[in-house]
Amino acid sequence: MQKAFLVDSDKCLGCNTCAMACKNQYHQDKGILWRQVREIGHEEYRTDQNNILPTLVWYAKPPKVEVPAERYYASIACNHCEEPACVAVCPVQAHTKDPETGICKHDQSLCIGCGGCVKACPFGASKFNERLGKAEKCSMCWERQADGKLPACVQSCPVEAIQVVDIHDPKYANIGNKNPLGLDYAVDAPTKPSTRFINSSMPGKIHRL
Repeated sequence: MQKAFLVDSDKCLGCNTCAMACKNQYHQDKGILWRQVREIGHEEYRTDQNNILPTLVWYAKPPKVEVPAERYYASIACNHCEEPACVAVCPVQAHTKDPETGICKHDQSLCIGCGGCVKACPFGASKFNERLGKAEKCSMCWERQADGKLPACVQSCPVEAIQVVDIHDPKYANIGNKNPLGLDYAVDAPTKPSTRFINSSMPGKIHRL
């Protein structure tokens, strides 16, 4: 099993409810966001402290593409990679990959604040908390899922633009795209990110009768 977020930009309203729900669930310090909603084509991706470019490994970026003129959005968080760099680089096993669900968990109580995960993640998912001197990131609300609940972001979305799917399930094996359209994203990263994106389509013309 490899649980993954399925992000549907064709549905997303850009309301930021998912990001607010995550913040409300985990009370991240000011300036730290585990989930963000990005406006496609109208901003620079990974320019704030929540999106730190990796310094250990070079990653290819997507080519410039023509995106729809209408604004649309993508909700971004940890990609819960199949070969996660954070797990590989962590010297104290504060990052672990659940063998049953594929979720990349982070135990902050074990973190020694070396910052290796922050530098190694090609997607800027791991954040460094200056106050605590430790890293932190989305763990797909694995505790909520263990209790039979949905992740806070998924439960809160008013249009069901975020789902949790198993990309190893044949039903979802070919769903969505591995790379989001229009974002500065680590293309074909060897970490094998699990998140799948449904890109926004241009609105059809509607004529009143």
